Amino acid sequence: MVASLRTQKRRTRIRDNQQCQICGEVLPVPFGRIEVHHIIYRCNGGSDELENLATLCDLCHAVIHDHMGPAWVGLSKVPTEKREQSKQILKQAQEEFESHLRLQIEERHRIQNELWSQWGITRRR
Repeated sequence: MVASLRTQKRRTRIRDNQQCQICGEVLPVPFGRIEVHHIIYRCNGGSDELENLATLCDLCHAVIHDHMGPAWVGLSKVPTEKREQSKQILKQAQEEFESHLRLQIEERHRIQNELWSQWGITRRR
């Protein structure tokens, strides 16, 4: 039996060392917070198992969700002539984020370590 969602979120944050699994941001996040995301959404049958949970900063979490991303990134403030292109860029980011999070955790960490080291981000242990 899976522990409560609250417990699973705490375990996920501990497993991920309070570090966003997309951008590498760590607590304390400037002007934001760290959240736990369901990789396969609960409404689509996703579970609260640790394998289906990932720690994200609030910005990356907003980008990955259709209902949050456009408002969070200020899509309505983009000039009308550039809005469609901006929507496509946001959709591509969503797809890439989701694809990355669906990898097995070991593979995700391998890729993160490779990319983050290029960007000067250190994985917290």
